[in-house]
Amino acid sequence: MALLPPDSTGRRDPGKDAAARRQRARFARDVGDEQGQAWAHEPRRRRSKLTVGTAAVFIAFVLVGAVPMLLHKGETGLVKANCDAPAVEAGPARIKVGTDFAWQAAGPVIGPYVVTLDAGTVTGPPTGPVTVDGGRVLAGPTSLTECRSAQTVTAGPGTKGSHEVTLFRRSATGWDRVAVALLDVS
Repeated sequence: MALLPPDSTGRRDPGKDAAARRQRARFARDVGDEQGQAWAHEPRRRRSKLTVGTAAVFIAFVLVGAVPMLLHKGETGLVKANCDAPAVEAGPARIKVGTDFAWQAAGPVIGPYVVTLDAGTVTGPPTGPVTVDGGRVLAGPTSLTECRSAQTVTAGPGTKGSHEVTLFRRSATGWDRVAVALLDVS
């Protein structure tokens, strides 16, 4: 008995398949294999390409990836755009010493704004440069286009404890503190 593999292109020859099926049927008849004879005359069923594993992967994708993405409605970032009230957010809220963190500010387009880390006051002209007491400037002076800044990643504080990410807005009298986000460093 000679069984020939399919040709190198991977296509099967229907004539070879029919000859192989007839040969298996004759062999089953010669040895008295009733189950083999029944199997040789049954039409061959094609396997479905949708297996249990494929279905499980598809369901996992829908539950873990697609549904949250659709429910999120395209809002990305730490803080939502807000043209009424200034806000600043830092994330993650708890980090290790020297680890990077992200911050994002929102508020009315009327500015300019300065974002600082551990600064109590800001001094300087509206166009910059500005100076801070005891902290550092993360961004500014800058404006908030579309009522929100870009999410920015920066180096975290080098000391443990509670730190403040503060948003200042320029007013007629100077720089006013308008929003604060806490950052816990351990």
